[in-house]
Amino acid sequence: MNTIAASTRRVPRAAQIGLVVLIAAFAALMIVRSGVIGGSSTDAVVAPTQVAPVTPSQPKPATPAKPRLVLLPNVPAQIAAKLRYSNVVVVSLYTGTSTGDRAAVAETRTGARQVGAGFTAINVLDEKSARGIAQFGGPSDSPAVLVVRRPGKIVSVFTGTVDDKVVAQAARNAGAGR
Repeated sequence: MNTIAASTRRVPRAAQIGLVVLIAAFAALMIVRSGVIGGSSTDAVVAPTQVAPVTPSQPKPATPAKPRLVLLPNVPAQIAAKLRYSNVVVVSLYTGTSTGDRAAVAETRTGARQVGAGFTAINVLDEKSARGIAQFGGPSDSPAVLVVRRPGKIVSVFTGTVDDKVVAQAARNAGAGR
């Protein structure tokens, strides 16, 4: 015969209290979520809200477009790139093999920095660069310094090694640092 024996072990009191609290919390959550406690009911009458009349707003004035920078034709790409960010660009023409040209480039760079002008150095031994410079400013010897002002006009030309103070003054006269 099979008899089902009942367990005589008791459930601890802490487990009973925990189970009751858990059931009560679940019941409270269900009541609040369903809206019974909380005041919202689907059967409640909703009062109509007043909507302010829509008035057409004034159109915003169009912001003026940033003026496009237009450079003169035949401005070499290296100079054009610098003219986009600076009103005046100092260009140092050099040959890559001459040691005296390196000193001339350094002097020119220093003079340009003193007044906040743009600077670029162009190696005239490069055939493409030499052709571009010849179309832009005519044939030139190396070392040479060109001071170019927007929109691509050559303001000053110096042949040979030039002191940084002379370069700075020429760039300032062209409008650098203003």
